Amino acid sequence: MSTTSASPANSWTKLNINLHWLVVALLVAQYVDGGWMIEFFDSGIENTVVPMTTVGLGYLHMALGLTVLAAVLLRLWDRYAHGRPEHAATDPNWATILAKVTHFGIYAVVISMPIAGLITWLTSNEWLGDMHAQASDLLLVLLALHVGGALVNHFHFKNNVLKRMMPGQGR
Repeated sequence: MSTTSASPANSWTKLNINLHWLVVALLVAQYVDGGWMIEFFDSGIENTVVPMTTVGLGYLHMALGLTVLAAVLLRLWDRYAHGRPEHAATDPNWATILAKVTHFGIYAVVISMPIAGLITWLTSNEWLGDMHAQASDLLLVLLALHVGGALVNHFHFKNNVLKRMMPGQGR
């Protein structure tokens, strides 16, 4: 049963699929760029000078983080407005529950991280900054579960869960 206001669909919208892969690309960039942001933030706290590359990559990290937040919120709106495909009826109940918990966790972390990062920047709150940085470890675990689940659906359960999220698919 769908938990959205729209009726269940048999595929994602093209917008939802494109936003999914945009967020993937942005998260990869954020992970690569994170070290520079830490150095940039610490330089502000310690009142030290860092190379302009670090400054530029620090600001890039902030811009990409806010872009992730906007893309995820737009994706959730699209999911609510246009429905989401049902979980495969042939999947065991535990797999559906794990998928729902994993998706909830991913959305919670991916929404809270940019907000925490912005608050950290605006308030120079080092504790919150540490939590923001450590949340990337939790996100990596959740993403590993997500990718693993997609692969299990494709190779073990032999359903179309992975195929329907591939670029070029959708309605």
